[in-house]
Amino acid sequence: MKKLNWQVVSGTELSQLLTQSSLEESGAVGSATVYHLSHDGQEKIAISLPDGQVMLVELGDVNKPRRRRLES
Repeated sequence: MKKLNWQVVSGTELSQLLTQSSLEESGAVGSATVYHLSHDGQEKIAISLPDGQVMLVELGDVNKPRRRRLES
C-alpha cells in the first residue's frame, strides 16, 4: 500500500501548480476549495483553506517492498 504525503504550500505555489497541471475536478466544501489535479503523471489533491494556506496531498513513492519480520 502506498503512503500519502502532504505538505502545506502557499497560494502562489497552488497558482503555479494549477497552470502546470490538468484540472480533473474542483469544488467548494464549506469555506475551502478542493482541487483534483493530474501533474507529471501523478494525481494530487489540493485543499485551499480560507486563511490562504493550501494543503497538497499526493501518493508517496514506494522504493522497496515492506515486509514483515518473522520471529523464529
